[in-house]
Parts: sequence; C-alpha cells; structure tokens
Amino acid sequence: MSAPDTVLTRGKPFGALVESRVPNADPGLIAPEEARALVLEHRVVVLRGFRIWERDEMTEYARLWGPLLSWNFGEILDLAVHDDPKDYVFTQGPVPYHWDGAFAEKVPSHQIFQCVRAPVAGGQTVFCDTGLVLAGLPAETRQVWERLNVTYRKEQTAHYGGHITAPLIQQHPHTDAPVVRYAEPLDPERFLSPLFLDVEGLPDDLSQEEFFQDIEERLYAEDVTYYHDWQDGDIVLTDNHALLHGRTAFSGSGARHLRRVHVL
Repeated sequence: MSAPDTVLTRGKPFGALVESRVPNADPGLIAPEEARALVLEHRVVVLRGFRIWERDEMTEYARLWGPLLSWNFGEILDLAVHDDPKDYVFTQGPVPYHWDGAFAEKVPSHQIFQCVRAPVAGGQTVFCDTGLVLAGLPAETRQVWERLNVTYRKEQTAHYGGHITAPLIQQHPHTDAPVVRYAEPLDPERFLSPLFLDVEGLPDDLSQEEFFQDIEERLYAEDVTYYHDWQDGDIVLTDNHALLHGRTAFSGSGARHLRRVHVL
C-alpha cells in the first residue's frame, strides 16, 4: 500500500482488509486508482478505522472513480429498515444473491458502501466470487450452464424491477473473464416484492427446481464465499461484475444502516 499508516491483510477465500493506523483518518487518502487495482485483485476491499463520510464527501470520492448511477432517490441509497417497507431490502430479513443494476439501463461496475451503524446481531453481507465458482465447476455442469438463459420478473415496488432475460454465464466487461449473473428466486410467501425466474435451455433430465437447488449449493459453498461482519465506519469496495451478493437477517430495531453508491 502506498497510503501512509495503513496495513493490508489478505482475506480467505478472497478479499482484503486495509486498516488505518491513525484513528478517524480520511478515507480519501486511499487513491481511487490504487483502490480500483485492489478491487480488481481481491474482488472485495474493506477499509477500516477511517472516519465516516458526510454524504457529499462520499459522492465526491466516488466520482473520482467514474460516473455514478443515479436512481430515482439520487446517487446514495440508505439501506436501513423502513417503518412501512414496500420491498424486502428495507426489512430485517435476509436478502438472497443478486447483482446490482440488473434492471437498470447500465450495470454498475463497482459498489461503494459505508456502514453508518453496524447491526447488533446478524446483517452480514455475503459475497460470492463467481470466478471461483466457475473454476471449480465440473465440465459437464459448465456445459449446461453455458447454454442457459434466465428470465427475471419482478414488480417495481422500490427503485428497481421489471422483466429481463440474461445469459447465466457472461464475460466481465473489463477483464473478459467468465462470470455468473444470477439472482435467486424469491418466494412470494416469504418476501415482499417476490422475484420469479424462468430458466431456458435446461436438459430434459434436469428440472428447474433441481437447477435452483444445485446452483444454490455451489454459490454458497465455503470456498467461494466471504461473509462480511460490519463495524461502524467500514467502507467496502466491490467488483459488481465478478461478484454476487446478499445479506443475512439481523435483529434490533433500526440497528443496521449502510450507504451505497454505484460507479458505472
């Protein structure tokens, strides 16, 4: 690390932690070009021990990375529990795997999160390195996955939703490496604003439900996942193309507040 008074620790099976030795240091000391290089190498980079940004400071730093994706609420999404949630992401329940911007005009390349208030219990963000998934996939399963297209249908009850069809395996736009693009189906009996999937191209001897069970087991395997336990002030930088992410359920009223910005 070229930034002074920081130490980098590699995570397992992927990810990296950059800690400030100076309490409440400015996160902007980590130059965007160096941070992007770290994300390219490690997929997830956690900055810890830095001070919490003001909202405008967060977007100013993010713009140094590139253009930002603006939603109907603006450029910063506050991920916190709503009193009358219209979508499951604003509850205390789990959030299954997905990639951000699936229903947007352009999928963001990076996510920048900051934890304003960490959860008391639970509320981990889980990341799956889909390159590791594909590297460990049996050849016959890889051949099946390469033929699959998935259609996603979701009512727009928050800032996202619609009807899209996407190949299960795609190329990373910056590295050309193969990646998995997949969002888990959401049962309407368990989730506000459910997500419905139709999988095209499955062989005759593999049902859609069997495919859902198999891919779930592979995406949550211990050797391809990283569970991030949030601490107040944590900044997490991620590769939205290489990863899928979700969230575990948490407890405590109003006990989890993250801010998120998307960089195109």
